[in-house]
Amino acid sequence: MVSSDKRFDLGLEGRRVLVTGAAQGLGRATAEWLAALGAEVTLADRQDCTEAARAAGNGARAVKMDLTDQADIETVVADMAAQGPLWGVVNCAGLLLRRPLEASTREEVELQQAVNQTGTFFLARAALAVMQKQGLGGRIILYSSQGGFSGGFNGSIPYAMTKAAVTALVKSLARAGGPDGITVNAVSPGAIDTAMFRGGMTQADIDDFTTRIPMGRIGEPDETAAPTAFLLSDWAGYVSGTTLHVNGAQYMA
Repeated sequence: MVSSDKRFDLGLEGRRVLVTGAAQGLGRATAEWLAALGAEVTLADRQDCTEAARAAGNGARAVKMDLTDQADIETVVADMAAQGPLWGVVNCAGLLLRRPLEASTREEVELQQAVNQTGTFFLARAALAVMQKQGLGGRIILYSSQGGFSGGFNGSIPYAMTKAAVTALVKSLARAGGPDGITVNAVSPGAIDTAMFRGGMTQADIDDFTTRIPMGRIGEPDETAAPTAFLLSDWAGYVSGTTLHVNGAQYMA
């Protein structure tokens, strides 16, 4: 048992973590949280995230990475590993193209698959291989979405489909990484106040959406960053293959 006077230290001081989709939104909030907890964070995004890295502090670095480019992914992960042990990878990158079902084109569907599904696979695979080679354990956290469980809504069906795949990937990789002390989990955000969530929605749409959330409000990015930090910690060393839902009780597995 942990004594009542023991400080709840997540043990992230000096640990090296890669956060993708970190130029804004959930990725940026996560990077800032981890840097504040002492982690050595590398922020990756297809957009320039230099300013986000500066805001995170603690010597956070910024790199360009396109999740649709397998070679790009593998280069970034290998470069990080070459500079020291890679403890964690948090994939917050995602793409949502809101379209009515009948208007979704093949190109739009495949682009969402390339980012949310295929790119996520290659990032997680590269991270797992590096961590297994290091022999020091590690943490892989993949952002899913409430839509991947509930089916989403008419404007986000391809997105929901791709995010549902993350659940199976997490379970499979958790089995693969378990013998090496590598945990693999998902964080599944519901309605969180980001540009992605607000995109294409009026305030009336958002107000209507809020009425369907038992807690009666939209979540904040910090509210996904905090549980992510826990999953990266030693305290979560026996938590693997699961999805942590952050949605104000709107969806319960």
